Amino acid sequence: MRKITIALIALVALVVIGCQPPEGMVGVTTEQLEGVKTELMNEIETLKTDVANLHTALDSLTTIYNGHIEKFHKGGMVAPKPQPKPAPAPVQK
Repeated sequence: MRKITIALIALVALVVIGCQPPEGMVGVTTEQLEGVKTELMNEIETLKTDVANLHTALDSLTTIYNGHIEKFHKGGMVAPKPQPKPAPAPVQK
């Protein structure tokens, strides 16, 4: 019985020691999380700007294409303007 108790205590001690993070890897600070959050928000804004620019370019291309069809291919089918997709719901903070 005593050997089993000692073995269990040793096993628990090894598990506890093994579960400890290595030195210097304590975790993430609030400042680091805020920095990552700020970077991600900047990237999201950049992506939103890029999407708006792509929509503008697509509208321009559609207009040019339709003008070409009307001018050189009388009676041809014109491309409809793409319908903008509804904006996604804002993310809850």
